[in-house]
Amino acid sequence: MKTYATLVLGCKVNDYEAAYTEQEMNRDYQKVSFKERADIYIIFSCAVTNIAEAKTRKFIRQARRLNPDAFIAVVGCYVQADPKASVFEEADLLIGTKGKKEIKRLIDENVRSREVGDLEGLVFEDMPLEDYSRKDRAFLKIQDGCNQFCAYCIIPYTRGRERSAAHEAVIAQAKRFAESTNEIVLTGIHTGRYFDGEYHLLDLLKELVKIEKLQTIRLSSIEITEIPDAMIDFMASEPKIAPHLHIPLQAGSNHTLKEMHRPYTTEFFKEKVGYIRSKIPHISVSTDLIVGFPGESDEDFAETLRFLDEIDFSFIHLFPYARKRGTAADSRNDFVDGNIVKRRIHEVNELEAKKTENYHRSLLGTETRVFIEKNDKGQSYGYSREYVYTNVKGTYPVGTSLPVRFTGLTEEGMEGQPL
Repeated sequence: MKTYATLVLGCKVNDYEAAYTEQEMNRDYQKVSFKERADIYIIFSCAVTNIAEAKTRKFIRQARRLNPDAFIAVVGCYVQADPKASVFEEADLLIGTKGKKEIKRLIDENVRSREVGDLEGLVFEDMPLEDYSRKDRAFLKIQDGCNQFCAYCIIPYTRGRERSAAHEAVIAQAKRFAESTNEIVLTGIHTGRYFDGEYHLLDLLKELVKIEKLQTIRLSSIEITEIPDAMIDFMASEPKIAPHLHIPLQAGSNHTLKEMHRPYTTEFFKEKVGYIRSKIPHISVSTDLIVGFPGESDEDFAETLRFLDEIDFSFIHLFPYARKRGTAADSRNDFVDGNIVKRRIHEVNELEAKKTENYHRSLLGTETRVFIEKNDKGQSYGYSREYVYTNVKGTYPVGTSLPVRFTGLTEEGMEGQPL
């Protein structure tokens, strides 16, 4: 039997698409580690950051070294963004945004093509999964594409316009996942923009909580403008929805937000987070932040630091600004010096460490559930409903939804005592 290996970079949407591809490949091929010699390598690429693109190039070359005769397929956003990149000469098959459901068929038929389709006429590709390889949580793709066109972001040019899964298909998939996993994570490029006929995200949530075997529903990244008060009220009243929202801020200066083409102000963001916390007091609110956007002055950055200090995020995914060809910001000539960016990143990291510790301390003595991901030397590890990495004394099966009380802080997160 021929062997294949997959490598997934980037977002949870890539994770879901890779899981579907692996499901199909497993029908006729044997999966091996990407570090091993394989007959076929499939790389799901990312173009959000320059680091992600560099990793894609690295792994293409690694695959070719492992087996000079291998069939190499590269899929996703980096392919769509720059299909003529010289590294893709090492690939046999390039698939951008269209046709991901056809990966196995194209490999079966030994199709060798570097032609990438355009983004016209995109529809949501239904990729039903029979099961999910992870037992602690399952990612469920409900939406794709973005219409927002932020000045720094390549994704609208690589994923295309917004489109959503049929709500019946989402509910059916969630029911299948509930048979083998305790938590599902609803994911998309713009999860909060889910829309299917009369079904918005809140309508979908109200249906999903009715699935008896499903313990926890988590929302992946969602924009502050896409969280109506009615959704927060529902989250507060529904124990199946995890008390965690990842809400990208990107900048804490109104001037920088406007330059980024972000559709909100810091005042709006602060008011909405205040309402969220008034309804769900121990909720984890995390964020994304870009440092060094073109034209970001010392005062703009100082405003961002002050705002971060006010909001008290539980953690921050921090990125230096990365130039992306074709985006509005790429044509600017006021880029921030790299040394200044490094200093600003250090300042944010210092503040984040304090805020994360403060949030963890606020959870001491509270009860939650931890979804066990691994065991090691008599300890079990996993993420809590608040998305806090937690270690628990004792060995529990992977996938267990374990009730615990937070009892202490660790370097990586918190300790939990089983209840």
